[in-house]
Amino acid sequence: MKIEISNQQSKVDCSPQSVRRVLEATLREEGSDANLSVALVEDGRMLEMNRRFTGRSDVTDVLAFPYGSDEDGLLHGEIVVNADQALREATGRPHGAEGELMLYLVHGLLHLLGYDDHDPEDSRLMRRREQRALRSAGYDVEY
Repeated sequence: MKIEISNQQSKVDCSPQSVRRVLEATLREEGSDANLSVALVEDGRMLEMNRRFTGRSDVTDVLAFPYGSDEDGLLHGEIVVNADQALREATGRPHGAEGELMLYLVHGLLHLLGYDDHDPEDSRLMRRREQRALRSAGYDVEY
């Protein structure tokens, strides 16, 4: 497993060790392994990426880019999370911005692992998986 982290934001205090811990916990819970690139960004960069890769003209919380798996089944992908969005969302929730950011990381990784949240049943399954991974990494994040 290889995890590269690029912290391009200064608004949410979040250590590379915390990012690595939550991603490793998620992979462990899912019985998977991966090589990941992670970027923590602010609204401007997220807006730019959302326009470029999805055609949408708004900011979002997380983007996940799957690059496939190698012959050994090792997943390759990139996760981009928005620290500004985490700050906004955390104000109305019982956890802090770091916990919200960790939720976005787990959510993005689950998308890379093939989970989807387009219908209510799939969304509930994804939420349960998120909660399990976050608790395993020491985060109590509620919606």
